[in-house]
Amino acid sequence: MKIIPYEILKNTEHQKTGTNKQTTGDMFREILQETIIKSTNPEERTMTSPPVQNISNIQFNSIPNINKTQNVEQVEHFLNVLDVYNKKLGDPTSTLKDIYPLVTTMESETDKILPFLDSLSDEDELKDVLNRAVITATVEAIKFNRGDYL
Repeated sequence: MKIIPYEILKNTEHQKTGTNKQTTGDMFREILQETIIKSTNPEERTMTSPPVQNISNIQFNSIPNINKTQNVEQVEHFLNVLDVYNKKLGDPTSTLKDIYPLVTTMESETDKILPFLDSLSDEDELKDVLNRAVITATVEAIKFNRGDYL
């Protein structure tokens, strides 16, 4: 079949002059008017919520009781792992196989220390130190797993 540009133009002119646009516009106008009339009915606009009954006393104590000595030991262990990682990373005789267990320990210790970090107040100076240590450990684990030290 050969396509002639003049025939294409004739077909588009027939489509433009069709009556579909007028009937569609009229149908839309009718539906719009019905919707407006229904929405102005005050019975349909008013919604009432069901009565609230028997709300139990919910306590939002998301921070458990903190055992200070246990948390201090965790912080010390976490900082020691970071220190050993730093020394191994600077040692030219250490291989990546030697460092990998430290990275996994660093990741698990970071997960353990986060609840304690969240429980500290913003005024506590230890929070800033721990926050920096957690960020450092997270970044180092990402860099190691990504292969930056190959």
